[in-house]
Amino acid sequence: MEAAIPLEAPGLAVKWIDRLIHSPVGDLIARPWVDPVGLAALKRWYFPLSRLWAAANVADGSPEVFAAAIGGTRPDYGRWSMRYLEGSLKRHAAARERAVAARALWEQAAFGDAPITPEALAALDDDRRRRASLHLGTRALFYPLRFAAHPPLARWQVPSPDAVEAIYGAVRDAPAAAYAAPDPLPEVTLSHPATSAGLRERWLRFKSPQPRLASMPGTDIVYARIVEPSADAHVPTLIVGSGLCLETDLLSRSVDAANLIARMGFRVVDVVSPFHGLRCPPDVYGGEPFFATAPLGTIDLILGQTLETAVLIQWCREQFGGPVAVAGISLTSFVAQQVAVRAVDWPQAMRPDAVVLISHSGRIEEVTFNGTLVRTLGLNAELDAAGWTREALMRWEAMLNPKGAPALPPERIISVLGSGDTLLPFATGLELARAWKLPAENVFELSVGHLTMPVALMRDDRAFARLRRILATPPASST
Repeated sequence: MEAAIPLEAPGLAVKWIDRLIHSPVGDLIARPWVDPVGLAALKRWYFPLSRLWAAANVADGSPEVFAAAIGGTRPDYGRWSMRYLEGSLKRHAAARERAVAARALWEQAAFGDAPITPEALAALDDDRRRRASLHLGTRALFYPLRFAAHPPLARWQVPSPDAVEAIYGAVRDAPAAAYAAPDPLPEVTLSHPATSAGLRERWLRFKSPQPRLASMPGTDIVYARIVEPSADAHVPTLIVGSGLCLETDLLSRSVDAANLIARMGFRVVDVVSPFHGLRCPPDVYGGEPFFATAPLGTIDLILGQTLETAVLIQWCREQFGGPVAVAGISLTSFVAQQVAVRAVDWPQAMRPDAVVLISHSGRIEEVTFNGTLVRTLGLNAELDAAGWTREALMRWEAMLNPKGAPALPPERIISVLGSGDTLLPFATGLELARAWKLPAENVFELSVGHLTMPVALMRDDRAFARLRRILATPPASST
């Protein structure tokens, strides 16, 4: 969890974070060795405790409901464990109730008709984030039950090939129809402004234009945070997506990536991905459906967020004017790749002026069969059990891989890759950069793995500097 930064001292906070990132500690962290260590921790602790946490969200204090919601074998509680569980579920439920109440107060104030000062709204958001962080932190309550409860890494619900065919079969071989520009466009609601670490912050929300996501309570509404250097800033807009299981919209207020990028001279639209953060249903943990219901959840998220990004591009262009770029890291790099390609068929107002791909792969099947995260999770075994062969999965690659030429010229696409990345194999990302004929000055190879790429980007801002130069130059011609 990130350290809270006092609103009255943004300059001091930025200097402190900057010094840490560029210190020997930052140099030590931004190394490939972190990936295997981090993956081991995810497998042994984070994912199992997250599964227990998600089960507690729907247990309402009941050990019986909790046991059924875990999704693994029946817990083997001893007398001491049962007493501890009852107390932990009670404390968890209280933390969750406070978080839900704080979110409701913030949302009503942010999007309501009643006037509110930026300082007052920021205070409500501070409280929402603080209580959400405390709720997320109740994972630690279940640490003593890690072995007694036998939690799986995810509540696996991998559908059969026939089930996915019934849902998306009509567009499997004609993905352009699935990725067609949203029409009609959903109504976008903009919040009142707030102040955050010396920056102007607003939120927007709208109904997802993707029918399946729009029908899922808890993830049907799109949320995005707008961070600007000032109220009258004349800067380019950068729509950014986050990585799998990252929920910065729920963490205590801090100098986060969006804040840092805004200070580089961008208006940042920080998008909350489906199944994450403010869009996470209560019975799952952030990002879980993306892989626990693969390949259906994978298609839902990539397709859905791609269409949501189309809405955001047009809205930002109409609202702010100036160039609009799209960036995606890891999970959302697949979204950014689809935006780059599918925009060929979108109206000009929905086409980005530049795209930044970070820790990306052009072939999702390589991530599935050779990526270390998938092997760590055990997704391969779950896919096998549900009847998925490699051949069957490859029938869906056109829905997920960036097929065809992008809608914008190569000199307006940036690739940032970690040479030590094994989660989204480095070679496949480089393969895409070459296939799209990106110029050498747009391809950045950093000596890091996957998990430490965000730290590396804060230590090395060449890619963002390059993006500023690209956006300062209008495209030579429209595609």
